[in-house]
Amino acid sequence: MNFVTDTHALLWWFTDNPKLSKKAFDIFNRCEKGEIIIFVPSIVIAEALSIFDKKRIRFNFKKLLKKINDSENFILIPLDYPILQKMASLNDIPELHDKIIVSTAKYLTVTIITKDEILQNISNIKTIW
Repeated sequence: MNFVTDTHALLWWFTDNPKLSKKAFDIFNRCEKGEIIIFVPSIVIAEALSIFDKKRIRFNFKKLLKKINDSENFILIPLDYPILQKMASLNDIPELHDKIIVSTAKYLTVTIITKDEILQNISNIKTIW
C-alpha cells in the first residue's frame, strides 16, 4: 500500500518531530526501508519552501529536496492536467493546497498521511494518522 503525504507529515518526519503519529512514523519508516512508496505532491514541496523561508521551523530545505529527488521511494508528483481535472470535482475542500493534495491522492488512488481533521472528516477521502 502506497501513500500521499501532506506537508506537516513530511516535515515532521524529516525533522524528527514528536508530533508525527506512530502510524505515520511507521509508514515513513517503511518508505525509508524501500517497502512502500510515498508520493509527494509538488505543492507540499512549495509549502515546505514557504515554511523554510518564513523560518517557522528550522530544517535544511535543499537537503529535503535532494533526499526526495534522489529517493526511489519518495516520488514527487507534479501538478498537471489529470490532477487539475480531479480538483474541479472537490467542492467540499476550500483550501487550495489541501485540494491539490487530495486530488493527487484521488488520481493515484492512495491514502493521505495527514493530521488535518477537516480532511479526516470528509467521507470520500481516505486518510491515516
